[in-house]
Amino acid sequence: MRLKRRLTFNAAIYSFLWGVCIACLLTIAFGSQFGLLAVIGAGQLSAGTLTYRHLSEASRAWILVIYVCLAVGLIARGGIDSYAALILLSMFAMVLYKNGVDIFNGFVNQLLTRQESRQSAETVKLLLNDFEEQSANWLFSIDREGFLIDVCDRFAEAAGRSIAELEGHQLIALFENKEDRWHLINEITKTRSFRDVPVAVNVNGERRWWTISARATDSTKRSGSIAMRGVIADITAQKAAEEKVSYMAHFDGLTDLPNRRLFNDTLNRTIHRAKEGDNIALAFFDLDHFKAINDTLGHPIGDKLLQKISRRLETLAQPGDMLARMGGDEFALLLTGEQALQAEEIADLIVQEVGIPFIIDDHNIVTGVSIGVAKWQPEVEDPDKLLKYADLALYSAKRAGRNRVVFFEKGMDIAAEKRRALELDLRTSLSLQEMHLHYQPLVDINTMNKTGYEALLRWKHPERGTVMPDEFISVAEETGMIIQMGEWIIRKAIEDAASWDDDLTVAVNLSPLQMRSPSLVSTIVNALARTGFQPDRLELEITESVLMQDSEDNIRLLHQLRDLGIKISLDDFGTGYSSLNYLRSFPFDKIKIDRCFVSEIDTREDCRAIIRSVITLAKNLGMTTTAEGVERQEQVDELRRQGCDLVQGFLYGRAEDLNACTDLRSSDTIYPITGTPVAQPKNQEDIIRKRQKSA
Repeated sequence: MRLKRRLTFNAAIYSFLWGVCIACLLTIAFGSQFGLLAVIGAGQLSAGTLTYRHLSEASRAWILVIYVCLAVGLIARGGIDSYAALILLSMFAMVLYKNGVDIFNGFVNQLLTRQESRQSAETVKLLLNDFEEQSANWLFSIDREGFLIDVCDRFAEAAGRSIAELEGHQLIALFENKEDRWHLINEITKTRSFRDVPVAVNVNGERRWWTISARATDSTKRSGSIAMRGVIADITAQKAAEEKVSYMAHFDGLTDLPNRRLFNDTLNRTIHRAKEGDNIALAFFDLDHFKAINDTLGHPIGDKLLQKISRRLETLAQPGDMLARMGGDEFALLLTGEQALQAEEIADLIVQEVGIPFIIDDHNIVTGVSIGVAKWQPEVEDPDKLLKYADLALYSAKRAGRNRVVFFEKGMDIAAEKRRALELDLRTSLSLQEMHLHYQPLVDINTMNKTGYEALLRWKHPERGTVMPDEFISVAEETGMIIQMGEWIIRKAIEDAASWDDDLTVAVNLSPLQMRSPSLVSTIVNALARTGFQPDRLELEITESVLMQDSEDNIRLLHQLRDLGIKISLDDFGTGYSSLNYLRSFPFDKIKIDRCFVSEIDTREDCRAIIRSVITLAKNLGMTTTAEGVERQEQVDELRRQGCDLVQGFLYGRAEDLNACTDLRSSDTIYPITGTPVAQPKNQEDIIRKRQKSA
């Protein structure tokens, strides 16, 4: 600031001396002398403005002092020419003053611009240095012939080479893939900007992926100068992630087999390209009782089993075949050409291979496989239809007993459509009140008194007529509708039986699926509480198949029901696999002898021997016995001799609607449907007493 003030003071002194001298001479000048002094004065004004153009205060002081001095001199001289000169002097001084200000402002702006440019350059340099040191990417420069210039440490490290090796080395020579090289050459030779060009590079034997972006500079015509600058990014991790996502989208993560999506795409291409005469076969299969393996041994064992089965199945597939895991324990095999002609032999081999025991974590696992095979025909243009045919064949294989191969045949699809229609009608049957309970009497074989009724379900469809349970119960179980239907049966049977004689019981069948329902106990308890029906008058019948699934949980549930006072019966005894073991694990109240033994008890000794053994076993265990399917008096006589307790069958009445039952009392004598009495009561007083009670 002191220097600035000193320069301004000096300018004022010098301009004052020049101004006074010229002003004094103006007062005495004449003619050409006046013109010369005017030119000198104007020159001094301009000289000072130019000299002090970078210091605005000094420039303004110079102009102002000289102008004042010259103006005083011109006024003192007087005359028209002096006043005219004064006007011109004033205008000239104003122009110089403004130009001086503009020149100074331009100078200041220029200084500020230069300073900002230097700061920006330093900032960019710092950022680039920081970018190279810390970023996963790195910078590069090449000349117009594609040779690397000013290679940085980060580039050398990423390329697995030294800076000396890379300096002057062609950029495209780093990449081995010809397609990548030609693509990059094409971009560089255009000498214009490009972005994210992917290339593969070998770094110390490891395959890595880079993306290159660059832009041209202004010095592309000078040899050895930088023609392009750019940045390289390593996208190996991203590429690996993309490949993993692509793999997961088309392959099964557990078995490494193609998944449903890839299989369907391949099947679509195969069918759409097929010509008449081509051989194509599709095998659809799943493991038998795989859920039981998962439930008993755990899902890790189940997963290992799927992996081992996949490896076995791969040995049966030939090049051109496609083996895929469709989900869960479901697999599919697409065969073409000669392999398709041998579809039956290949399917049989699959059954054999899967049937060989597996040793997994010290567990000896034996399983089977059911296979459905469909062969392509030219009229099958929709791949989904071929899948449907194979699935229908698989369904037939399961219904036929599993662990076998079934080929699709015409008519299976019609049966499937009928089953589908039956399922749709079944779903609305309860809401439309089409389900009804019929009741068949249970008779004491010694007194011939009715002891109760078994509730049997009937479906009265407006178009199908009366549909028997063997036609729709399997569909209800497969679709899960049996749970809702079973709960309705329990509520309805208890509600109906609540109006009967107090000595009559009602028996209701439970399916395996119902036993796994968490609402079973609450449904029974609520129905008993609402109607006031005594629990000991309710009898629940289960089959051995119920105990074969989740036996421990089912035994626990049976004990819970038994504690409520409800009676439990074992239905169809003798037709299962482990009847004696189940009798030992749970104390049933009753055993029901299957009709297959009763039907020939009066003609075959082996049937009599089996029934005799069952009755003896039941008596020793404190259980009663009921014989099903009694249709002839001879059967009743023989069952009585063997010691059976109760009988049930057409001889004493078919299952009838509640309104059609003629007597819902525990009458003393029941007659066969022929109308002939089969027994007489021993005590007439008992008859009178029971009839009075029922009235």
